[in-house]
Amino acid sequence: MNQVFLNSSYFKALIDDFDDFHKEAKDIFSLLNEQKTQLVTTNYIIDETLTLLRVKRNLQSAIKLRDMINAGSPTITIYRVISEDDADAWQWFVSDWSRLSFTDCVSFAVMKRLEITHVATFDQHFKRAGFIIVKPAPNTLQKKTE
Repeated sequence: MNQVFLNSSYFKALIDDFDDFHKEAKDIFSLLNEQKTQLVTTNYIIDETLTLLRVKRNLQSAIKLRDMINAGSPTITIYRVISEDDADAWQWFVSDWSRLSFTDCVSFAVMKRLEITHVATFDQHFKRAGFIIVKPAPNTLQKKTE
């Protein structure tokens, strides 16, 4: 079964009806559900997204996300970041790249550790880091070819 990492920008677009990527996020959500994809994120992403929704939209948007996660439909596995992830993330953070958030760097490290190649995001840093960004078309979840 394929695994897809869910990033903050994806969660925000999915929850926020006024987000420019809302329709695309919903289409991706439908695709992932149809393909019974294992959905994965981290506690850092949940933290970042809840804060982002509360600041950019309102408390109700943050509650909507939390309720969706708690309802377990779909099931989203939330991995807790471990010290190894923080150490690996630091290497990304101090690299030549500019404007990478530490949370993005932690996400890269977790994805590498868990061997996850696909990500639902609207943040192009993930593509630059070598991950495959899921689009709302059936062929985007094919196995990565080396």
